[in-house]
Amino acid sequence: MSAASLIKYLHLAYLAKPAAARIIYRLLRKSRASRLVCIGLGDGQIARQMIQVAVMYAAQPRVRFVGIDQFESRSATSPTLPLKAAYRLLRPLGAQVQLIPGDPYAALARSANTLLNTDLILIDAHQNPASLAQAWFYVPRMLHDQSLVLIETPGRDGAESTYRLLDAAAVRQLAAHATPRRQAA
Repeated sequence: MSAASLIKYLHLAYLAKPAAARIIYRLLRKSRASRLVCIGLGDGQIARQMIQVAVMYAAQPRVRFVGIDQFESRSATSPTLPLKAAYRLLRPLGAQVQLIPGDPYAALARSANTLLNTDLILIDAHQNPASLAQAWFYVPRMLHDQSLVLIETPGRDGAESTYRLLDAAAVRQLAAHATPRRQAA
């Protein structure tokens, strides 16, 4: 690893803003994750930095990043990140990038079986709660024994959000309470 890469990692892991995101970069290095799923991209900067760290430290030669987001369909209160802009932001970083438009439930219902053996799932706090609650049904099939699931919790009264690492039991419990919608015949 070059000195520049090491400096970039140290900056992200110990000095980056928002400070809560630093845990993501440290876990990426420690786990050597190469198959990443991000539910909710925000402005795309955390996803961009996740890819950069994963490319530096991944156990596999090729990093695969899947981003699930509403893109142009986001609510008026959320910053817009168009699909084309997200591709322009993430593709040049050296990872295989796949972006899936839609809310968490709809996107995972379509694609969870193609996202098997995911190493790290990051869930942004700004998801539709009902859609996310149903989407948990699909998450366990995407994971392996060493997978990590991080969920962002918004801060209260203007405080910075935090990321919480969910263990396998918590993921199974959330999945058990999820009831997927039935498709009309």
